[in-house]
Amino acid sequence: MHAHMLKSATGTFSRLYCLLIFLLALTASLGIGQAADSAGAALPRFLPAVPGSADVARPGALRFLTADDFPPFNFVDATGRLTGYNVELARAICARLSIPCTVQARPFPLLIQSLQENTGDAIIAGMADTPGLRTFVLYTEPYLRLPARFVMRKGQAFEATPEGLRGAAVAVPKGTRYESFLKDFFPDVKRLATNDLDGALALVRAGTARAVFGGALPASFWLAGPQGRDCCAFVGGAYTETAYFGKGMTIAVAKNNPALKRALDETLRGLEADGVLKDLYIKFFPVSLY
Repeated sequence: MHAHMLKSATGTFSRLYCLLIFLLALTASLGIGQAADSAGAALPRFLPAVPGSADVARPGALRFLTADDFPPFNFVDATGRLTGYNVELARAICARLSIPCTVQARPFPLLIQSLQENTGDAIIAGMADTPGLRTFVLYTEPYLRLPARFVMRKGQAFEATPEGLRGAAVAVPKGTRYESFLKDFFPDVKRLATNDLDGALALVRAGTARAVFGGALPASFWLAGPQGRDCCAFVGGAYTETAYFGKGMTIAVAKNNPALKRALDETLRGLEADGVLKDLYIKFFPVSLY
């Protein structure tokens, strides 16, 4: 996994396992509609509501760059077609702009280089927003945040609040932003530090921990799969504090192309207002992150 990618939110989950669980969740009998309704109802607003700008220039064409190994955001399906949340969003952007569009898969470490060599116009692959990368790229407004959540066994009477969890054993991956957040805002819980999220979720399933605190994305895969489906559920609200959990998913463009950033921001706002972002979220996240 690349150091500059939001893949870190997936902990030690393998790409193959994520894809398998994702496909199982999508095809689960009689469960898709219910999960979609839940996901859609909980979807927050991601983009700031600002007036449209008359001077936003529409590009004549767009060449999106992505990877193909990070489901459900970008991956190759059983038919060999490149798809995923990011890929379908790129296609929706071009459809709204009514311009020719390509979505090209590249190895993740080569995405910035491809942008610099002008073999692509925009990276839509979970590129982290860091001071180092800001030397080379501009980032759009976030189109999807990746929150932190509590997971508990179903039927628990505990509330996921500092008061409700006071003295309770809470498993959390050690040395992570999730552990830092727990220390700062839930100081009275008994932290059970684990090597990874897999280990933390195993503790809550076994009843050793009252709750788990970690990334909602990998936890959602676990909850959709056989280990978590009949065991556990998200409890409480989603935590999106950017100081701990970052801005979320954005599109990166070349530093010298602010006009494209403005055009993409404007288009993303339109897609959100039209419900397209919500529809894509429902399609690719059967267990809501929120």
